[in-house]
Amino acid sequence: MSARETLSRLLGARANDFDLAWIPSEDHHEVYELSASHGRVRLRGSSGVALCRGAYVYLRETCNVMVTWSGQHCVLPAKFPDFSARRVLCPYKFVQYYNPCSFGYTTAFWNWERWQRELDWMALHGITMPLAMEGQEAIWQRVWLQMGVAQEELDRSSTGPGHLPWHRMGNIDNFDGPLPQGWIGQKKELQKKILGRMRKLGMSPVVPAFSGFVPEGFKRVFPQAKTYTEFWLPKQQMPRESMTFILDPGEADFYREIGGHFIREYNREFGPSQHYLVDTFNELAVPASAGHRYEDLARFAHTVFEGILAGDPNGTWVMQGWLFRNDPKFWNNASIQAFLASVPSDRMIILDYTGDSEAKNKDAAADPFAHNEWKNHNSFFGKQWINGMIHTFGGNNNVKGNLALIAAQSAGVLASPARGNLVGWSMNPEGIETNEVVYELMTDIGWSEKKIDLDTWIISYCHARYGACPPAMQEAWSLLRQSAYSWHKWTSHHAWQARPNLNPTAINVDSGPVFRQAVEHFLSCSDQLDSGELYRNDLIELVAQSVGGSVDAHLLEACKAHTAGLPDARDQKAKESLEMLLRIDGLMNTRADRHLETWTEAARSWGATSDIKAYYDANARRLITFWGWVELNDYASRVWSGLIRDYYVGRWQTFFQALRENRPPALDVWEETWLSSPYKPSSPMQIDNVAAESRRMLDTCVTWA
Repeated sequence: MSARETLSRLLGARANDFDLAWIPSEDHHEVYELSASHGRVRLRGSSGVALCRGAYVYLRETCNVMVTWSGQHCVLPAKFPDFSARRVLCPYKFVQYYNPCSFGYTTAFWNWERWQRELDWMALHGITMPLAMEGQEAIWQRVWLQMGVAQEELDRSSTGPGHLPWHRMGNIDNFDGPLPQGWIGQKKELQKKILGRMRKLGMSPVVPAFSGFVPEGFKRVFPQAKTYTEFWLPKQQMPRESMTFILDPGEADFYREIGGHFIREYNREFGPSQHYLVDTFNELAVPASAGHRYEDLARFAHTVFEGILAGDPNGTWVMQGWLFRNDPKFWNNASIQAFLASVPSDRMIILDYTGDSEAKNKDAAADPFAHNEWKNHNSFFGKQWINGMIHTFGGNNNVKGNLALIAAQSAGVLASPARGNLVGWSMNPEGIETNEVVYELMTDIGWSEKKIDLDTWIISYCHARYGACPPAMQEAWSLLRQSAYSWHKWTSHHAWQARPNLNPTAINVDSGPVFRQAVEHFLSCSDQLDSGELYRNDLIELVAQSVGGSVDAHLLEACKAHTAGLPDARDQKAKESLEMLLRIDGLMNTRADRHLETWTEAARSWGATSDIKAYYDANARRLITFWGWVELNDYASRVWSGLIRDYYVGRWQTFFQALRENRPPALDVWEETWLSSPYKPSSPMQIDNVAAESRRMLDTCVTWA
């Protein structure tokens, strides 16, 4: 039994103290029933996920267990405590997870071992509808080759592995490729394991389908086919060779042929599916004529849906709703309605990622959902839709998130008479493994129809995460809820994480006085809690953000000194700033999950030769630094050991050296040189006592003020 296996990996032999049994779901909603007495825990659930979710709730509430990406707190009593009978019905048909971009910014280089840990995490946290995007390149290659496109043409159209999400969504072709055949074959086998485990757990994975984009070689084979050229970024910013091509909706025969062929081949390889992710205009212009806009939009949607039906007559189209937010001038309500109307409402699901768009000022009092797409677009005109939150772009791992909004928003939507055909809750970060409190709360929300009381939830969270919640910890979290966890923006980075300039500016990072007080209270708990892995993990991130804010301010002072013609002051402040960044790097180095080398070694592990390993290494680093174009430089910035000392510090050293020599800094040359050379990490600063070093770093920053 899949649930038993998940519990065994977490609890070892103690999993045998759980009695598991099946019960039916209720109108497609998962349910579990839980009780415990005399040291035995009795669980009945409608799926492996329901059983795992029930077990995790029991363990967290009675034994202070927490399972996270960065580690776990799991100290079990000799005998499992009694627990009064409880029955929980998930208020949603689906608890959806992942953003297509997650498969670049986080999971791109995961192996099966890492995926197995993630699937366990998903089951314990109640995820029932994950995106499953791996392995599709093998099927696409098979389809295109059978249609006459040459292998060299496919190679020319492909991208590097880290950039595949945007290739799949039709944003870019021909960038940092070709994709090695070894990668394509290995990922196909990995996807079989992923889908197999998802299905055993009772999840409903969302798999890819044909959205209309074709490789350039398709136009050679079928010159009569009408296509449109798409540029993801403005033409003056994006290389012409990276443009993509989409079939005109009038080519309905091709949509049916390609769409049906892909789904049949995909399901033959990976097993039957039901839900298909298709995004035809993700951050792209819509080739609709001015005079026939609504007819063209209806025809596009109808034709794409016919492609799904050609492969699976029972298939359901799943679509990101992000396009409506990204281009509101085009996607007015009349355009959205025209596009959606040609697909049956019970055969389409819209993923609305905008639940954490915060209403501002008077809007918040008048309508807390004023900035949510579902509210602005009439609940998507009767289509099934899923309410979700992005939380972070690019995998930025700065401390951030609006806990109060998360705790209340979904319950408010469920209670709204305007909610329409709401069928699910979702978490849609572009990158994960960050801000674990946000995702612990989000997953609880997915199984609750009521607003969560944060005052009691946070105390329970601290007990499960750290093993205790002393008064100073309660005060720390009270202050965090007033600062970094009281608001957020999807994009964030410190000034020192961005390309150097004379006016370095942080973007949406809270390191102000209230946050600093929170860090002080958190650090004061170290004598009691420092033995806990998850306490240290949080302490490191909080201190890094507080100290990082001081570095931002000190770098600005260095730049002001340069502008004022004070080279000695400039050099002194620059030296102090970069030395402190090296100390932040050393602090982060004590967390194994915050190493650049972990990322690059995972990438290199997919290569069979030294050349392929070096290619994966460079591609992995490119994605989280320069990306590919100046406009996306540092979009996926991370507070990671190795990345700080070898990239961010090195780039600032280059900048200040150029200022000293009164010449342009040529940062683009430095960046490309770093990316094109195999990564050889320098030695990090060694830190023996995290709490003591944290104290010293915070005190040093006080002297700068």
